[in-house]
Amino acid sequence: MESQLQSMQLQIGYLRAREDSDRVRAACVTYLQTWLPNFYSNRPDLVQEAQQLAASLGGRLSLRKASGKYAWIEKLFGFAAAKHAQLYYNHGKSSALRAWDKIMYALQRHSWSKGRSASSNRRAVVTDAGILTK
Repeated sequence: MESQLQSMQLQIGYLRAREDSDRVRAACVTYLQTWLPNFYSNRPDLVQEAQQLAASLGGRLSLRKASGKYAWIEKLFGFAAAKHAQLYYNHGKSSALRAWDKIMYALQRHSWSKGRSASSNRRAVVTDAGILTK
């Protein structure tokens, strides 16, 4: 997490070296705001550092509320629990979709191989009238 924040600080520095306008500073604050939930609850020191950097850019970082699906978890158990629930849900969803894709691929291969074996059993017979397949 420290290296992530340090990388972000360097990127902001490089961008501001090229152009230091209000628009660029606002974009940098938005960039910091986007990454803030990754630092929150695990590393309050890095959150404070990010907030100080945003303040030096003329902006302010605020922690967003959890989305509607996880708002009730945030109210009952706090932001960290809502964040973990969201991560586990997304991980489970992607695992289920990956498994579904594997099953569908296996079924497709199985049906394709059946179709191929049926066609390989056909024999061509040459007659005077032309080619017939059995």
